[in-house]
Amino acid sequence: MKKNKFNPGARITIFFVTFAIIFFSLGLWQIERGQAKTVLLDEFDKNSVIEPQEIKQDSKKWERVYVEGTWYGANQILIDNVINGGIAGYKVLTPFRLNETGDLILIDRGWIKRNRNMSDLPNISIKDIKERVSGILESPELGLVLSDELVSSEWPKISQTKNIDVISKEYNESIYPLILLADPISRYSLEYIKINPTNMTPVKHYGYSAQWFLMFIVLCGMYVWYGYKKNEK
Repeated sequence: MKKNKFNPGARITIFFVTFAIIFFSLGLWQIERGQAKTVLLDEFDKNSVIEPQEIKQDSKKWERVYVEGTWYGANQILIDNVINGGIAGYKVLTPFRLNETGDLILIDRGWIKRNRNMSDLPNISIKDIKERVSGILESPELGLVLSDELVSSEWPKISQTKNIDVISKEYNESIYPLILLADPISRYSLEYIKINPTNMTPVKHYGYSAQWFLMFIVLCGMYVWYGYKKNEK
């Protein structure tokens, strides 16, 4: 009895090599993403418990800082479609003028419930008083927007995104390039929603990696099986 020779053919071999490289590369990429997310979460957790440092021009995302200055309640922005405990509401961004530089930074004071009548905005009034506010710096991405009009025209304005590049265009002066998520200890704090630094955990990335490697193994098995099966007499 003759042994079958392994000869899958040129076209099948090209197909196998192409997709084997893709599947294996995607598996490695997901591992790298998982490792990067682990570093990010470790850094975020570390920054969350340290004492806040005074904000600087070169302060970075996820740093824990404090600012000293005056609230500027005239030109506030409501971030629309923020769900908290299954209830629709807004995140409230309030300008804050820094004592040292005179620059404006937007402070996320927290979440407030939306009224039944959407045209009736909730009360977000605030006195222009001096205060020290601490929190974590963030730089939200543009994300999924539900309207072509990202920001309404009348103050307080309603925005479909928390992205600082979009929101800062609504002001006639420069805005600090990061948003400060305030600790829930200010006299003007609203309901605090803990920040989530990533929308996918490292475990999910490792799970996707395992799926890509499994597909790679299955593809290898099918290639070997076909290479011998094709030449059965």
